[in-house]
Amino acid sequence: MHQKQYVILFRSIFSLFVGFMSFAYIALMKVSGLESFQIGLILTLSMIVQLVSYIILIFFSIVRNIVITTILEILIGFFLLFFRNIYGFLLIAIIMGISNSIFSSVIIIQKDFIRKDYSTLMALTAILNIVGIGLFYLSSFENINIILSALILVLILNAIISFKIKYEEPKESLKDFYRNLKSIGKIIFPVKFFSTLRRTLITSYIPLILLSVFLTYSSQKISLYLALFQIPLFVFLYIGYKISNKLFLITSIIEFIMFLILSLFYSVSIFIFLSLILLANATAYLRAPASEEIMMRLLRFNTKLSALSQLIDVMFSSLASTFLAFLIKLDLYYVIFIVVGLASFSLNIIIYKLISYDKTK
Repeated sequence: MHQKQYVILFRSIFSLFVGFMSFAYIALMKVSGLESFQIGLILTLSMIVQLVSYIILIFFSIVRNIVITTILEILIGFFLLFFRNIYGFLLIAIIMGISNSIFSSVIIIQKDFIRKDYSTLMALTAILNIVGIGLFYLSSFENINIILSALILVLILNAIISFKIKYEEPKESLKDFYRNLKSIGKIIFPVKFFSTLRRTLITSYIPLILLSVFLTYSSQKISLYLALFQIPLFVFLYIGYKISNKLFLITSIIEFIMFLILSLFYSVSIFIFLSLILLANATAYLRAPASEEIMMRLLRFNTKLSALSQLIDVMFSSLASTFLAFLIKLDLYYVIFIVVGLASFSLNIIIYKLISYDKTK
């Protein structure tokens, strides 16, 4: 296999595992008798460990990071299989926080990617992430231990694949790191600030808004409608590499208009709401490969800068979540869509300028 194929396969399996853990980890804790408060504390512990690990990665290099990540994933699988108690879940939270942070080093193995590669990668990882979420549903028909055993075998395969991926982490002093940070700091902070606002709304708060606004629909129906309206998005990811600079700008304007319309008509109909979100996300998915490519170049395929970027991302995500929760508490849904629309448009303008500048070089 070609190196790029190994990388895409490696990241796809990792995405499958992340999708599974995003639902199954919480579900298994609930089934094992843990209270919601305990589960919340365990999830918070994982985030704290992740933040600390990012800080450590900024100052210290780890050889063969992605191999370590896959080994940690296998350990998580075994703990879920054999130690489903509060102590096992606590240990999993710690390992998961470390694994997720070390995974930020994946940037180095994408150094030879072109935009088409990013389209393929992002489409496959998105699909397998949803498949991972759905794996827990199989426990209705099969013993969860059988599903976990099969997942562990897949994770072992991913560990083997990680050894196949050839890359060399360049040696870098802290002086070099600070010099690189100085050159990109003015860009990376606003980019992360604007992007986390949009992502937090789409991934965390859209379901909550739907449940709060459309009270005549059951949660099961809302879940089904939300899933159905996401299915077409994979196509836009896959063809995103074809997007031109002009189309990048046009789709950014269209997305902004969709958010403005949403601020006016969000409560009229659940199907109008989901259709507008679908259109906004479709434009974002078209731009995603180009945005991903330019961000990887901005970070110079540097694992220390990537770790810092992820650290900033987690911090801004927490602030964005608090801000959106406050607006929902005040029932200011229309303000949410206006603010996020402005943030997304500002982000797209920054990315557009970076792409345009990159083309002139």
